[in-house]
Amino acid sequence: MEKLIEFFFPPRCAFCGKLGKSPCEDCKKNIRFISGNACQKCGIPIGDTALPFCPSCLRENFAFERVFPVFYYEGVVRKGVHLFKYRGFYQNAITFSRLMVKKILEANINADIITFVPTSRDRYLQRGFNHSFLLAKNIGKILKIPTIDLLTRVGYTKPFYNLSRQERQREIKGKIKLKKGYENIIKGKKVILVDDIFTTGATANECSTVLLENGVKCVFVSVLAITKFTR
Repeated sequence: MEKLIEFFFPPRCAFCGKLGKSPCEDCKKNIRFISGNACQKCGIPIGDTALPFCPSCLRENFAFERVFPVFYYEGVVRKGVHLFKYRGFYQNAITFSRLMVKKILEANINADIITFVPTSRDRYLQRGFNHSFLLAKNIGKILKIPTIDLLTRVGYTKPFYNLSRQERQREIKGKIKLKKGYENIIKGKKVILVDDIFTTGATANECSTVLLENGVKCVFVSVLAITKFTR
């Protein structure tokens, strides 16, 4: 996939779209990588606190083991994700997935399967691709772990951008299902679930719950960026 994308699309900065290397020198100055003492669940920095979790994760009972975000979802990162999802900058998947792999390797995760958050049929038809699949496919290729399309969405879900935490949880509940035929393949396996943005964790949690209910041993979540949504 990577060679195909590089053949059809010239190298550009994944964050601003300018021709040349990625990230370009201007964007490199404005990118905030997640680093330091982080929440042991969602991965957001928590400073010098002695607690292992951020206030948000102390309130929640997430099904996944831990999230591994690369950036905050802000500034040039937000622009880069927008270019990727809505402007057809497919080549951004290469830069983004390499950065996500670096984070996974730093965490020393041993996984058996890579999968990804499914998109609805309407959004797939609108965009023409599932951005999470592109990220997952490249991550799997680099790590030499099989990428399997395990999950599907059922029914209609409202756009999440203006919904509260509780509304997102209610909206996604029951809307993720395991595809038929994978029940025996995933039993006892460690899975990395890939998505682009972690906001409240509602979607990642629902996907993880479905996987665990069908026999997966544990789920780690790899995302490009995390928001500061009511944290």
